[in-house]
Amino acid sequence: MNNILYGRQRDQKIIQLIEQGSAFNRMQIQQVIFQSKKSAKRIAQHRLTCLTRSGKIKQMHKDKYLSAIYFTKKPKHLEHALMVNDVYTALITQKEPYYVIDFRWEYNVLGGQLRADALIILYTLPDRKGKKVFFLEVERHPSKKFDKPEKYLSVFNSTWYKEEWAVIEGERAIFPKILIVTEEPLKIESKLKFIIAAPEEVSRDVYSILRRS
Repeated sequence: MNNILYGRQRDQKIIQLIEQGSAFNRMQIQQVIFQSKKSAKRIAQHRLTCLTRSGKIKQMHKDKYLSAIYFTKKPKHLEHALMVNDVYTALITQKEPYYVIDFRWEYNVLGGQLRADALIILYTLPDRKGKKVFFLEVERHPSKKFDKPEKYLSVFNSTWYKEEWAVIEGERAIFPKILIVTEEPLKIESKLKFIIAAPEEVSRDVYSILRRS
């Protein structure tokens, strides 16, 4: 593959990533797209600058000491989108080489009964085996309003086991764990499996969090 074609394909990957996840900062894009490259920061900055100048993406700076933020259409809840993509970035950069990740942003559960911030389907064994499924919810201020336990229980009490994300082991259907990423202390009492983690825990070792019972 020649360098021009490779560069175009890489630029398209950047654009598609930003469109899927609404907004990414430069560090997130650098880690996801350029993680194996030498001089990754310099290359990422150059390509993002070129894509911004061409009008294919947009750029904003919230703070001169922080990475620039990129989007095609600025999301209504920018900080929320960036926190979701911190989880995505951690999943991609910390995974074992044989892991396969299917990450679906803003996933409608049961036709819209509930909208999760993301559906994460993780295959931990070669040949797409070892399937594990998680719903992701980023809650910046759960003390103000937090109704996710009730909403997920309503999904659990329906015919969810017919959905594509249901994991079937023998005659048993396994409901996904729900990962809650929040900056506030949070305690949940539920028959479902909620995992509560702070953003810094996710950045440090997201897979150890997903293994919590």
